[in-house]
Amino acid sequence: MHAVASAAARLAPSPRSSRLRSSAAVRFAPRRCRLSPVRAERASNKNAAEEITSAKLSLLVDDLRAASGDANGVDLTDEDRSEVDSILAVIESLCPSDNRAKAHVDGTLAGTSWDLIYTDSAGNSSGKIGPFVGKVRQVFKPSDDPNGGPGTYTNVVELFGGLLAIKLDAVAEAVTGRGTAGVGAPDASSDGANASSDALKVTFVDTSVWVLGAEVFRRPFPEGRSGTWVMKHVSDELRVLRTNQGNVFALGRSSDS
Repeated sequence: MHAVASAAARLAPSPRSSRLRSSAAVRFAPRRCRLSPVRAERASNKNAAEEITSAKLSLLVDDLRAASGDANGVDLTDEDRSEVDSILAVIESLCPSDNRAKAHVDGTLAGTSWDLIYTDSAGNSSGKIGPFVGKVRQVFKPSDDPNGGPGTYTNVVELFGGLLAIKLDAVAEAVTGRGTAGVGAPDASSDGANASSDALKVTFVDTSVWVLGAEVFRRPFPEGRSGTWVMKHVSDELRVLRTNQGNVFALGRSSDS
């Protein structure tokens, strides 16, 4: 009887072993990650700042559309253009991305389309063909398009409600180098060690004419014909670029994109 009681006493958990197990359970129990008050405040302030910036940008885009008119800006007076330039300056300062060229070549824009809001260009890319001004849309080809791929896009000028369309196919590539010379031109003296985060080389492929949805003419560009964009603003609703010809283009994301 004493032997049984002694064995039971030996097998019973001692207060010390219980404390050890409890201590181990505390040490190895999963801990909840909690932000310190300072980090939590910083995260909250960052989210609030992003919301304010987004709301401000939306208002600025509305102002840009109103100031640009309904002809892509081609009929504006010098005073009107000054107003647009002031709006664009603020928009460019609000760009949320530090690598504005990347989205054009990594497939992010594949399948999206963008409507021209404003340009100061007098060329056909403004939508002006003779006395007429058409709707201009920039369409990035889907990634599964047999003629597509990252950076491939088509500029489309539509006249007479789409009865006549002039299309330009091109490919955008990231510019390697330390920076840009002038407005968007690659730095020829660069050794290519670094890549510009906002410059794109645009190579023109061909231009075509479409009537009632059918292609009637296509002509390739001379080999190597290209230009350069410097992306000044890239966000979900707006892209602003400046070309090596000194022109600016502001494009808003299409409502069906």
